[in-house]
Amino acid sequence: MKTKIPVMFVALLLPAIVFSQSVAPPPQPLHFVDGHWTPYDPPSEFPEGSTVHRVVPGDTLWDLANTYLGDPYLWPQIWERNPYIKDSHWIYPGDPIAIDVAVQEPPTDFEEVDSDETMTSEYGESDGFGDPAIDEGEPRPLGSSADVYCFADLVPDGSIYPFTIMSAERIEFQDSFSEGDIVYIDGGVEQGVAAGDRFFVLNRIRPLHRLVDDPSISQVYTSEKLGIVYSKIGQIKVLCAQENSSIAEITYACDPIDVGNVLQPFRPIPVPLVIDPDPTDRCDVPNGNPIGRIIYTRDDQIEIGGGWLVFIDLGAAEGLYPGQFATIYRDNPVKGMPRLVLGELGLLTVEENYSTAILTRGWASVYIGDMVEIK
Repeated sequence: MKTKIPVMFVALLLPAIVFSQSVAPPPQPLHFVDGHWTPYDPPSEFPEGSTVHRVVPGDTLWDLANTYLGDPYLWPQIWERNPYIKDSHWIYPGDPIAIDVAVQEPPTDFEEVDSDETMTSEYGESDGFGDPAIDEGEPRPLGSSADVYCFADLVPDGSIYPFTIMSAERIEFQDSFSEGDIVYIDGGVEQGVAAGDRFFVLNRIRPLHRLVDDPSISQVYTSEKLGIVYSKIGQIKVLCAQENSSIAEITYACDPIDVGNVLQPFRPIPVPLVIDPDPTDRCDVPNGNPIGRIIYTRDDQIEIGGGWLVFIDLGAAEGLYPGQFATIYRDNPVKGMPRLVLGELGLLTVEENYSTAILTRGWASVYIGDMVEIK
């Protein structure tokens, strides 16, 4: 039987606060509501206990996310919570902004439990899978902003990236560059680049090929290429654009940035909010949902566990969406015996033919080629 998991995930639109190339005109007409002018119809009442911020001049959803949620990249969570705001480019002084989802502080006190009910480790209480227990029933971010902004993309053709970092201000003294360093790129006004534009910085890793169909043969690839893996290693912001080149500042660095790294126009990537499903169990039986495989692990790590990032070969073409969970398993080497259930992963982002995921639970090592079944 297919199990539906309640999921909250955030819109993937491009606000002016994080992508300045295209800004829609302000909504019209304005009307006077609750002592201020606005084009919207904001609510006058909110659920008891809600945190409500009244917009003041200069506020943006980006800044509010940084102030209240501790991470500006979580701005879509605030926008989703306030559906009366039709255009995230435009919020008006006096508009009420409900902010009910925040990054919670970890508990400082733990309830005592019997030793035969749980296991403990240096990381805290464990649910029996070897990973810290996860509170169920409350929405939580599936991962961190670094999990979606510092992992990787799988692209069909490496030539799709239009611009490259060609030089740097300190190129005579440094081989690699990081936050605050100035770089020069090979795109300018003639190529549509303008001051304020933002780009991801990507580093080519390697081609990725399809695994053999026989899951008992571990980590063997066919000649069929799925695409090229590019790791996301940072972000830059254009300071000024000249005719065919631009000067930019590195605003975010996951890894060292080098001359020759390619650029991709920036887009916000929300971290999905999820309500955890029932934990994956060794006794779970196949449910008939889509089945795929782990095809790539971050840094090409061979043996992985909880918190590690992976690609799976299922995507939007199979009806997947961010925030879903999947059971990780492999076939039992003894014919006729139940499958070996290894753990669980959650989908962070979903593309047409693949998805990025984070391992959320596991009691055994996981490898490339292990199977996944959507919960």
